[in-house]
Amino acid sequence: MNDFKQTLRTALVTQFRVERDRLDDNARLFSSGLIDSLSVLNLVCFVESEIGQAVPPTDITLENFDSIAQILTFVQTLTGKGRQE
Repeated sequence: MNDFKQTLRTALVTQFRVERDRLDDNARLFSSGLIDSLSVLNLVCFVESEIGQAVPPTDITLENFDSIAQILTFVQTLTGKGRQE
């Protein structure tokens, strides 16, 4: 999961143009305006591509995608890896 975390962090800086110094695991991506609401689909597509699994539309929520920590928790739950690590 650390590889995914680093890949996600890098993408947020390079693809989504989030300033590196404003990005920690709990930084609010959407609700603080670091990423605009139109970028949510791109972020979801990025996550799906990285984990090799579709994200159900009902799971595309602020609770699952508003911070790196929330995304990691969601991905662990979705992929079942949270129980193994």
